[in-house]
Amino acid sequence: MLMRTLLFPIDNGMDNNLIGDGLSAEYDLWTGKVTWRQPSDNKIRTQQKVAFVLNLIAGSLSPLAIFLFVVIVRRLGVFSGDTNSMIFKWAPLIVGFILFISFELLMLALRSRYTILEKEPDLDRQLYYYRTMYDNTIHDNSGVFNNLSVPYVGLYITFFLIFLIIPLCYHFYLHPSSFGDYLAALSVTSLLISLFPNFLWNGVLKHVIYVKLIRQTKERILENES
Repeated sequence: MLMRTLLFPIDNGMDNNLIGDGLSAEYDLWTGKVTWRQPSDNKIRTQQKVAFVLNLIAGSLSPLAIFLFVVIVRRLGVFSGDTNSMIFKWAPLIVGFILFISFELLMLALRSRYTILEKEPDLDRQLYYYRTMYDNTIHDNSGVFNNLSVPYVGLYITFFLIFLIIPLCYHFYLHPSSFGDYLAALSVTSLLISLFPNFLWNGVLKHVIYVKLIRQTKERILENES
């Protein structure tokens, strides 16, 4: 369910220390329940190809949403009228939020195609999954910055973009000299604004849940050993 389920990455073997068995986890924020999924071998190979296609889809969602928004704006005559109108002022926020929601819906729809495991993986495998995914996606962010060893560099850069560049882009958006400038500023500002809910959802919140799940799994392992 949207804005209730946190999707953790699929172990497709395409990043540091991944096994490639297709294991993935989902966390229900309401109940605290973890659901494990694992596709068949054929789907694991397919998922590796889908990972590339998803990047293309994610990239196309942004210009598509912006194009549709601009068409509506032009038909309503917003740009030719008062640029102080509410629609004009809030357009980048609206489009940015739409981009974030669209991508999360796409991820949920694709993940639902994979088989739910009747029995959860053994605790050692769970702990390895949580630790590896946490390191790759949050702590090291190795999929984006492979040559940098600074922890949380991805979060730092996202934070920098949100709180420094977005206000600057919004200033240019609110003071366009032509429709071309308006469209360019809307595109860039909306894309950057979509990083804000993504930063909170896939960065801050997932960081908290990863730490919680790692701690809980360690405790369960110790209980079984005692």
